[in-house]
Amino acid sequence: MTIGYDPKLTTTKNLAKVITDLGYMVEAIEVPKTEADAKRGKPVKAPLPKDAPKFLREAFDKARRANQPLVVDFWAEWCAPCLQLKKVTFHDPKVAKLLDKVELVFVDLDKYPALGKAFGVASVPDVFLIDRKGMIVDRLHNFVPPADFLVRLKRLLDEQGNDSP
Repeated sequence: MTIGYDPKLTTTKNLAKVITDLGYMVEAIEVPKTEADAKRGKPVKAPLPKDAPKFLREAFDKARRANQPLVVDFWAEWCAPCLQLKKVTFHDPKVAKLLDKVELVFVDLDKYPALGKAFGVASVPDVFLIDRKGMIVDRLHNFVPPADFLVRLKRLLDEQGNDSP
């Protein structure tokens, strides 16, 4: 289910109440910020530790060279929502078409726990949408159906000045 609203007509608090009154849970997810940036409302730059694995450094470099956004998906083999995200959402034809316009990288949290710590990952799935400037502009912490992920991906691409269907 997708719920749209006009922020000029209501607040997120009121929207959350309507959603909970319908019997659904609401989760507010904030882009990670430093304390100083949080006060200014600015997102934080995506971390790329000096000891990051080669595949991640290459993904960041490829995205930068192509002037593309980057999607980093922290996952684990034992995580059912992670597998569902890959199988259902990322393989949806509309989502897959847009994923061709970004650099997508998967990070197995069991193999790279220090990398997860650098990104502030506490649980999986944890997916970071990073703009072409290297700033984290969106983040999701659970399975997201294709239609919902498509909205987020289109927003990321639209912010980048890319054409999205």
